[in-house]
Amino acid sequence: MTTIATFNQPTDAHLLRMRLESAGIEAFVQDENLIQTTFISAAGGVRVQVADEDVSAVRKFLAEDVGI
Repeated sequence: MTTIATFNQPTDAHLLRMRLESAGIEAFVQDENLIQTTFISAAGGVRVQVADEDVSAVRKFLAEDVGI
């Protein structure tokens, strides 16, 4: 798995996950529960991860995405 983005808020991470999944790219949100137990910034943030083989597709999607 490769981390493609980190966020301070789980909501932002889930929004990216949903955008990726709508493009057919399976994505996962990691460490969202840390916000309840520690300071999220100290733990590295909430991570969005994809399979290693999907990284180039994610980069292409994000480069072309207009956020609509």
